[in-house]
Amino acid sequence: DVSGSMSSEGKIDQARAAAEAFLNSIESNNRIGLAVFSDETRQLVPLDDAERNYDAMYSNIRSLRAAGGTELFQALTEIVNSVTDESQDADRIRAVVLLSDGADTGDAGYTLNDAVQAIEASRNTLNPVIVIPVAYGSDADVNALNAIARASATSVQAGNAENILSILEIISSFF
Repeated sequence: DVSGSMSSEGKIDQARAAAEAFLNSIESNNRIGLAVFSDETRQLVPLDDAERNYDAMYSNIRSLRAAGGTELFQALTEIVNSVTDESQDADRIRAVVLLSDGADTGDAGYTLNDAVQAIEASRNTLNPVIVIPVAYGSDADVNALNAIARASATSVQAGNAENILSILEIISSFF
């Protein structure tokens, strides 16, 4: 989430630091990518082996700026569908770590149900996509994030300035 609300209370700075810590914890044989959203979803670094993506990931993480609205449901639907369309490597965990500090304020027409349906559709594949929502800050739409977590058989992680680094480091330890 790089929407405008991430500019308050230094959230974007903390999210950048946490993303770098997450990246530092990822094993080089994992596949990683980076997508962000505000008014639209942008895939900044396509999914590839971590070793090949490190430089692009660091560069893009460091350049993240907060602006715009929050097309949370559109972003999640598109990203889950994109990861679902990737190869069906049976030996890889396919996961999306969703960090958001707010509610969907977009007008693109996507709903929570669209995001949940994308997650549930991936559950019927050989290797389902796991979505791990991180509710960052007190303004996060915890109800929507809980529905997303339930669809993916995960749980919402509560993030704040004090624990965001440790939460993402813990999440990265599962990969």
